[in-house]
Amino acid sequence: MSSLAALVLPLLACSDLSGTGGGVVALELRLPSPAVVEQHDTLVLSARALNANGDPVTAQIFWRSPDSILVVDSTGLVTTDSSSGSGRIQARTGSLLSDLVLLEIHRRSDTLALQGPTTITVPAADSASAALVAAVQSLTPDTAGISNTRLLYEVVETADATGKLRFQGGGLSLRAATGLTGQPLVPVTLRKVPGTTPPATVTVRVTANRPSGLAVPGSGQVFTISFQ
Repeated sequence: MSSLAALVLPLLACSDLSGTGGGVVALELRLPSPAVVEQHDTLVLSARALNANGDPVTAQIFWRSPDSILVVDSTGLVTTDSSSGSGRIQARTGSLLSDLVLLEIHRRSDTLALQGPTTITVPAADSASAALVAAVQSLTPDTAGISNTRLLYEVVETADATGKLRFQGGGLSLRAATGLTGQPLVPVTLRKVPGTTPPATVTVRVTANRPSGLAVPGSGQVFTISFQ
């Protein structure tokens, strides 16, 4: 699933809090992080109403957009035919409105491609593998990388690798932000933990999700890494 960010927005025109029917003073919007909608994908917006104590309360929430580049229904389904630009969304409960929030528009993530060798051997003298190069790409109208999305790298066989291998930053999984090429901004390598003996072979799985949470086609492909 794509990661979500909670954005708590004060309501406009809230001088009469009783008008919300539940003392609503803020809306907590649950948006993808980053806040993006892709061409021909369907993003489901969600939010909850909060009272003055910060507790959720029951309230009917509606959605709209003042921008024609986005198609938003009242329940929070967002689509667009555009491949770039941005549009604003707004939540409402009763007569009270949230601030306008910007959604960036990206080309559709059509494929996750592994680029370069998928079988990698790490010599005994080396401390890390070669870069594990993958990219999220759009294929229409031409092939182009999808920037500002995330690739998830995961070591599949964690039992044998725990404490012996790690990605940069530590751990056996890594979310890597992509640049203009759709590849990680910082090359991803699998590193040996000094003073330990790594397993002979490990498998690293790579996945990505669209902002809607749907898997990008091609997710689940693997790199096979052998350590000498």
